Amino acid sequence: MHKRLLFVLLLVVLGVLISPLSAQDDPLASIDPTGQTITYWNEWAGTQQTAMDQIVAMFNESNEYGITLEQQTFGAGAALPDALSAAITTGELPNIGGNAFVGTAQGWYLDDVIIPLDAYVDSPMWGFTEEERAQLDFALIDTNRPAIAPFDGQLLAWPVGVSANVMSVNMSILDELRAAGAIDFEGAPQSFEQFNQAACASTELTAPDGTTAVRGFAMRGSADEMYSFIFSNGGYIFDAATDAYNFTNENAIEAMQFLQDLYANGCAYYPEGGAFANTGEFSLGLNLAAIGSSVGVPFIQQPMDEAGLEIDWINTTVPYTEGSRSLVGFLRGVSIFAGTPEQNLAAWLFIKYWATNADAQRIWTEGAQYQPYNIATREAIAGSDFYTANPQYASFADVLSGGDARLQNPPAHPRSNEVSEAVATLYTNITINGMDVAQAAAEAEAAANTVYNEVKADLAG
Repeated sequence: MHKRLLFVLLLVVLGVLISPLSAQDDPLASIDPTGQTITYWNEWAGTQQTAMDQIVAMFNESNEYGITLEQQTFGAGAALPDALSAAITTGELPNIGGNAFVGTAQGWYLDDVIIPLDAYVDSPMWGFTEEERAQLDFALIDTNRPAIAPFDGQLLAWPVGVSANVMSVNMSILDELRAAGAIDFEGAPQSFEQFNQAACASTELTAPDGTTAVRGFAMRGSADEMYSFIFSNGGYIFDAATDAYNFTNENAIEAMQFLQDLYANGCAYYPEGGAFANTGEFSLGLNLAAIGSSVGVPFIQQPMDEAGLEIDWINTTVPYTEGSRSLVGFLRGVSIFAGTPEQNLAAWLFIKYWATNADAQRIWTEGAQYQPYNIATREAIAGSDFYTANPQYASFADVLSGGDARLQNPPAHPRSNEVSEAVATLYTNITINGMDVAQAAAEAEAAANTVYNEVKADLAG
């Protein structure tokens, strides 16, 4: 009995000694963030900025360390990226910044100006409690970990929430088509055949202004838009086995051919007026469907309200084949720019508060309309007045929680924007230029792999 007890005690001691999360091994345990003043540069605007102002005020009033967070707001657009680029040169960086995607954070990491967040996430003293960790959807959060060396799966940015490429659909137009016998399905189009039928039939209708013809599907022509159709047709854009981009697989070609035919048959078009003209025209009832960000609801609803239009519309996925319903997901995030250990820890404590405080999560979700990665927030929002009053937010949340839609992301690396540009050119080539789909896809694939191989060589060298 004594030997058995001694053996058990020895196992306990060994477990403590080898545990990577023991407090005595915590590299952050001795850091004191008390009294730190830190800065957060952001690009929020409108209700998003109002929500962030509330969260910052709550944090400053409630945190037990006397940490003061000061914001510098740049508004939507290029002002913040430009300011951060300049600050990297001068060294006068904020403590928290970004609202960027992981590819941008990779560039900052290579510039040696941000710190990985793993030590803070895993810290026994400063990281998440077991209860907090159980609330967080790490399966989703960890998709922000780039596997390619030298990033090696480190968490370079903490997500502000989940957004995705969604298809906004004018249900009022579909009701009109259904009443006229022009379509033979219920609800929003789910298959490619249903979408083609509705988009083409809608061009026979007149828009709410009484003079303008409805123009079917409004194309934006972006890489993410094309990826949405490829993924939802069971295709792929990157082959992990060969470590290469692949735009010429059969299902990808089929999806591109569908888009080409839709455009050639006059059932899809490119609106004039810039990147968001497609959803801008959707807000005025000028088209059946347009693809944009799931957090773009206010930018559609406000001009709709100002025009006095009562349009029933939802956010959903693009049409899909069986088992392939997909969303191109986005996890914009904030990074901690390297400061003193005390500043870095203070910055982390704000991010942790934002991620786990129930009131902060509710305010942020309702103001910014990102889908939460905090599971408790999802559950609380689902039964709220906000959910009922925001049908487009709710319709997208229902898609995410329905179990049949998967979030898929293109590969993230420091030059992924160049690949996106090549795919946008591919989109133009198969629609406006009428180029053979297989040839255009092969050219874009070659261009993408040239960029990717150069990235790997640069990172290895």
